[in-house]
Amino acid sequence: MFTKPEISIVTKTLQQRRDWIAKNIDNPDQQANKEQNQQTLSLIDSAITKISALTPVEVSPTPAKPVKLTGAQRRVQLEPAQMKVLIVDDDEMIASLLQMLLQSVGVRFVDIATDGLKGISMLYDANPIYDLVLCDWHMPIKNGLDVHNAMRAAERYSETCFILVTAVTEAKQIRSAIEEGVDDYIVKPLEEQTTIKKLARHFPKLPVPENTSMLGVCATDIAPLEEENGENKA
Repeated sequence: MFTKPEISIVTKTLQQRRDWIAKNIDNPDQQANKEQNQQTLSLIDSAITKISALTPVEVSPTPAKPVKLTGAQRRVQLEPAQMKVLIVDDDEMIASLLQMLLQSVGVRFVDIATDGLKGISMLYDANPIYDLVLCDWHMPIKNGLDVHNAMRAAERYSETCFILVTAVTEAKQIRSAIEEGVDDYIVKPLEEQTTIKKLARHFPKLPVPENTSMLGVCATDIAPLEEENGENKA
């Protein structure tokens, strides 16, 4: 079997010979050999074709296109330690409680913005982006829906999970927020297990505690609102 350089040399030599014959085939001095030269051209063409078929073809491997996961698919696979969370709340105590609660279930990267405007700025500056935003509804300057709409305006945040943390208990207002694209809501005062259960709906790898002794925060019954939210989702 010829090597690639050998095939290249043979092909080049035959091509040069062919070019010379083709150039001089109509030369009066070559008329006596014209028929023979035509046969030689045909033989050379055939030889070049066959030799070219022997040339090994280097096929560059086509890199597999990375599979782009949807936001929901990525959240299912996301470990707590991989999550990046932004808390936006002007109530420092609530923000600290949420931060401690997240850290207690393995979330390491938790940032806090003390108002909506700062929250928007942190969203835009973040790299990589946040996987989850927990945002108070009623804040000065920019409220929770303002933060949500500013976040969604950036294409890279189109699938980030946005959850309102709110004292609002009126189903109509909550339904309106969900219709705007808010993923979920958590009602104040916070209750540890209920809060983690809410978050685990969107991030299934979050461990749900069996008791509520970790933080000792206040409890509230939000079952009626959950039913209302369920009706809206349907």
